[in-house]
Amino acid sequence: MKGNRFLLPFAATIFILSCNQVTYEQHNVLGQFGEDPVTINWNGNKDEGVQSFSANVQVFSKNDRTDAHADLTGTYRLSVSTVGNRILTRVDMDFDESIPYRSIVSDGEEAVAFNPITNEIGYRIPMGDSDMPLGGVFGMQSTMSRVNLSLIREEARRLALNITENSATGTLVLQLPPELLGQNEEMRIISSRVAFDVANETLLETELIMVREDETVVTTTATPVYEDYDGVPVKIGMVTVIDSKAPGLIEGIDPDFPIYDSPEDIPIIGEAELAAMRESGIVQDIPNMTFGDPADLSYVLTVFEVYRDIEINAVPESAFRLILK
Repeated sequence: MKGNRFLLPFAATIFILSCNQVTYEQHNVLGQFGEDPVTINWNGNKDEGVQSFSANVQVFSKNDRTDAHADLTGTYRLSVSTVGNRILTRVDMDFDESIPYRSIVSDGEEAVAFNPITNEIGYRIPMGDSDMPLGGVFGMQSTMSRVNLSLIREEARRLALNITENSATGTLVLQLPPELLGQNEEMRIISSRVAFDVANETLLETELIMVREDETVVTTTATPVYEDYDGVPVKIGMVTVIDSKAPGLIEGIDPDFPIYDSPEDIPIIGEAELAAMRESGIVQDIPNMTFGDPADLSYVLTVFEVYRDIEINAVPESAFRLILK
């Protein structure tokens, strides 16, 4: 899962812009990835809202079946801007000579991969219909700051979406019909839920449940993390949990194979005992340890995106010129 460090951040970015969510409780979760405080530079009047946003992003990931802790898997520069009624996204990956087209810009309908030094276009990626439900409602403010709940309620009723508001918990929940989100042969969507925090006027949680061809159920839950900036919530990161549940156990696994659910479960032996076992030929090196039942292909992948050097309303329109042509 860690090998594709180019596509994962961009795919996550598109998902964030489509259905974002917020929580303040997750703030300490990102604190483990660095002691430096988040820096936020807001250009212009805050009353004008967030028209553009950029940040240096570090991506850490942990697979509960193979990793003892989260490792840094990539870095990139994220830039998002509103131009007219379009939300434009740009991702610039860290320098790698093996990836000449390491920058991508998108307007939601098409993504363009290009060389940021020469501006040579490598390829274009059609992204399908960008007219997502509530797509025009979310906009820049909702993706990086507060949401307009009144407008969201109005649009949800106009589109006859299932909307539930619970005054006791202070939440508003939207259920998006799968047919409105698009389907493909390899993965079908069975449900999508977006929850809002009414009191803070922020997105609280998004859950997307999909089923693969082999009946593996994949539940993706994403939670942005916000920092209060003079009374305005500003996104400083994202925690995404991908829970993949396999439909059954694979065959051919030795039933006597020892199962360890975590590194703490692995017994510790002395150097002398290890040397004796090696000499007798009963020791086998396992370069990639798998925790849990090896016959179970289920796993939980957690991705932490940590934002640094945040700039608000400072992204030039020229950064998106290849998608604006």
